Amino acid sequence: MTHQVETMAYANQVPWHGLGARVDQTVSVEEMLEAAGLNWNLLKLPLTAELPDGDELTIKDKFALVRDTDHRQYGVCSKAWHPVQPAETIGFMREYVEAGGATLETAGSLRNGRTVWGLARLDHSFNVRRNDAVNGYLLITSPMEVGRATQFRTTTVRVVCANTLAMAEGSSELNYSQNHLTEFNTEAAREAVGQAHENLLAAEKRFKTIAKMKIDLEDVARKVWLPVFEPDSVDSEAWGDIMLPENQPKSLEQLIDSWNNAPGATPGTGWGALNAVTHYADHVAGHNNATRMHRSWVGDLSRKKVEVERKLLELAA
Repeated sequence: MTHQVETMAYANQVPWHGLGARVDQTVSVEEMLEAAGLNWNLLKLPLTAELPDGDELTIKDKFALVRDTDHRQYGVCSKAWHPVQPAETIGFMREYVEAGGATLETAGSLRNGRTVWGLARLDHSFNVRRNDAVNGYLLITSPMEVGRATQFRTTTVRVVCANTLAMAEGSSELNYSQNHLTEFNTEAAREAVGQAHENLLAAEKRFKTIAKMKIDLEDVARKVWLPVFEPDSVDSEAWGDIMLPENQPKSLEQLIDSWNNAPGATPGTGWGALNAVTHYADHVAGHNNATRMHRSWVGDLSRKKVEVERKLLELAA
């Protein structure tokens, strides 16, 4: 794996990105932690400096964040900052998994351990169109860096093509977010995550609204894709001839291919326009699967997914 996906394990089917070690679908939380390489803790160690005379000075209210297994450093924090350990992040799903309301499918770390995540499939699915199912998931991301919050999000995956319709920060339904200045509030998180099914009902309504909309390729390109993926081209001289293959930027060329040829493609509809973007983000963009996964889950492509959905909803209104 590349540095973007440090470690990972998965149950059930091979994920769309093809990364990780496979585990049995009945895996326990503890077994998933081991298989996903998350059996480590983030230490908060006093920060010191060596003075010119050789004496050691302890820096007041400053601590180094260090992984216990390999001493990798993740920055400096204050006394008030509280780490959320990988076992807490994945262990939060224990009661849902044991009660049968969720199946822990993937877990791992991104960017050399700077972000730990767990993804559990919820017992909630719906059809946007006939034989076009979407499954509900709960995504937990926990950063090991100052300035970012632990987040719990409801997200969805389209079954026919394994596209993540709403996966990362900014592009899925936020259930709960907590900074690291207080101890992890399990009860508050549990109460908020209980709203996951309401969020999925809202997502179903949005997707069905988009699916009903008829829109041709040129309108999709001019009104939706190009303003999101190639905003600088909006005022270029080539704008008027942008649909000519020789004038198309690579992103538009690839989006058009996904519009026409991706699994479950439905050209001529808003649903087809949205899923062309999710297919491009999850399966086409970038240079390798690990980089693509990071960008699609917690990077620029995650934000572009939500921008495209918003534009389509505006057109459908």
